[in-house]
Amino acid sequence: MEITRDQIEDIVKHGLVADIFRMERSYSLLKIIGVNAEAINAQGAGNFGELFGSLQSALRTEAVLAVARLYDPPSKKYLTRCISGLLNFLEEHKGNLPKIRELYNLKKELNLIGMNQSGIILASTDEAAFAIALSKHFSSVLEDAQTIDTIKKLKSIRNKAIAHNEHVSPIEGPTWHGLEELMQHAKDLVGVLGWAYLNTVYVHDGEYILTEDAKRASRA
Repeated sequence: MEITRDQIEDIVKHGLVADIFRMERSYSLLKIIGVNAEAINAQGAGNFGELFGSLQSALRTEAVLAVARLYDPPSKKYLTRCISGLLNFLEEHKGNLPKIRELYNLKKELNLIGMNQSGIILASTDEAAFAIALSKHFSSVLEDAQTIDTIKKLKSIRNKAIAHNEHVSPIEGPTWHGLEELMQHAKDLVGVLGWAYLNTVYVHDGEYILTEDAKRASRA
């Protein structure tokens, strides 16, 4: 059975894109609060310090949960809107995916993210083989030792300190830089799929265009 554009878009738009937006919105708000910390905590500023402290806690939780969902393992019972689930979906339905739409921009983006040329060529010669090559490329990115370590720390703080209140020794969470790198991998995948199957521009010349929308709340 042929896979429709809407089926892929549901995973991308309501899964990856939504969680990237949540993380970037929370992160941008946290940064602007930090920039204005002196004024917020100034003597005579009333309870604004407590107010923004509560907001910071909620925003950190939102950011961690959003990134963690992106890197959850896929469910064996149902389609999970996460990176691994999406890559599995591409491989399983490699012969039934929609026709590639924007070949020029797709190849341009694939070059920017460092996919090997043998895989890029498949986009114009064998679309089923390309789907597998694309999945393998991103799987190899996620198998990088530093990436694995960051995901492990992310899952640990999510499972032990946020989702559950476990009585354990202090947990070392990922750095913000580490979370940004995880987000970049997700953006790269979304950008490629936008050009390949969705006729939607998520990334242009290496820039994720929805980042500015996510920052809008921090500029209010």
